Amino acid sequence: MALSACQEQRVLLGFKDAVLEGKASSWDVSKIGGLPDPVPQVKLSSPSCPLCSSVLCHVVQVYCPLEGSRYHRSIHVFACSTMSCWGKPQSWVALRSQCLDTHNPQVTQDAPKQENKMTVTDWCADADDWGFEDELNIPAVQSHATSCPAAPVPNDWTSQLQNLSLTDTSETIQSSDSVFRSYYIAVAEEEDCAWDMDLDHARQLLQDYEKREKAEIEDLESCDGKGGGEKYEKCDLQKQELVFHKFLKKISPCRQQILRYSWNGNPLYMSPPDLTSQSPSCPRCGAQRVYEFQLMPALVAMLQGSKADVLLEFGTVLIFTCERSCWEDCDKIPVQEFCLVQEDPDQRYFN
Repeated sequence: MALSACQEQRVLLGFKDAVLEGKASSWDVSKIGGLPDPVPQVKLSSPSCPLCSSVLCHVVQVYCPLEGSRYHRSIHVFACSTMSCWGKPQSWVALRSQCLDTHNPQVTQDAPKQENKMTVTDWCADADDWGFEDELNIPAVQSHATSCPAAPVPNDWTSQLQNLSLTDTSETIQSSDSVFRSYYIAVAEEEDCAWDMDLDHARQLLQDYEKREKAEIEDLESCDGKGGGEKYEKCDLQKQELVFHKFLKKISPCRQQILRYSWNGNPLYMSPPDLTSQSPSCPRCGAQRVYEFQLMPALVAMLQGSKADVLLEFGTVLIFTCERSCWEDCDKIPVQEFCLVQEDPDQRYFN
């Protein structure tokens, strides 16, 4: 199931695309918000927050089958919108669901014509061009994907849809009054997203950091071997600032990204990881967990609902999943994966 070495290092970026509000969707789409679409035969209910018992809001659905696998594969991420739970890892849940690829996607007449959504082949090999460039000028990326929201479905794919039918999922979903507005997620390769737009504030912020970076590194080196609580606290703050600076510098060419995907790749931390940041082994098979994707600060402003109190704030949320993506054909319950939540030290930068 592991991707090839060249694919592992490739980073794909997700962006908000067409609105899904009032339209049906399927388990084989990647989207923001809405209600989760369970894969066939999997009982998927919105989990409750272990801290306040509120029903968790569905944040994203990512369709991401692994290359060479015989399974369809989706990951749903939920979070608690209660303000007192923000920033606490217990209030975030990532559920991985799979089913044999003999199951076909659900479609409806009202659903937009879309897709080979974000398979790992699309995410980590050939990024899809989903008609998003008119809004953000994303460079066109060559892909083997068959369709997109802004383009008609080719005849060969249309013929495959004739035998599909709708499945009622109402029994497997616990609906909530707190539902984020839903959008499709478009995708492009990071190397093709070096946009030069609205970056004045980003550049100024980075220049301010870079002016101090050399002195900060020298101070960090001077911390080694020296005691003193005050000196330790100063060095700790400088390390945090350096990590945040690297985060800003990495995303500055494309602040609009809402998701970064790189299966078994390198996570982009917003603050220095500590011992609690280490993902535990998979409780099902004992395999180690690997980084798969993370939610980015630009997503925060898009998590709006019908009620004024449906809001959510975070810095970045990193999702680590079982390296083996363990699953049995008879499984009907999603597998919970590991979420690492990091708070944003400067949320204003992303607004």
